[in-house]
Amino acid sequence: MREQIKKALISIDLENLNVEESKKSKESKHKKSFLKTVNTLVSIQERTDKVFTQYGLNLIMYEDLYFTLIEDLIYEHYGDKVAEVIFWYVNGIQTKDNEDSFIEDEKSKKRYKVKTPTQVYNVCKKLKIFNKL
Repeated sequence: MREQIKKALISIDLENLNVEESKKSKESKHKKSFLKTVNTLVSIQERTDKVFTQYGLNLIMYEDLYFTLIEDLIYEHYGDKVAEVIFWYVNGIQTKDNEDSFIEDEKSKKRYKVKTPTQVYNVCKKLKIFNKL
């Protein structure tokens, strides 16, 4: 069976072959990338806070250029609105564990409760504020 598949693939004219990724696959990769990015930023923020509270070391001056670069890349990749939501989530929600946090639709004024990066992603997707894939 493997030999038959191998022969069939070899006989295909690869110059005229066009392979496209499905929309579902693109969306899945986009979501995984978003969640990994947000979770990593949260971990970095938590580590910075921990070093400051436990050891009294303020690393903000040291990390500042790294964060500027990361912020610029996130704005470029996700767009202004999603980047603002990401940074709001990373910097704000972590300090208010027992308070509810919401993302508000600017047009309808409807508020969406968010506590996790997955909820943030789903609300951004629902509001259609991501840059086009």
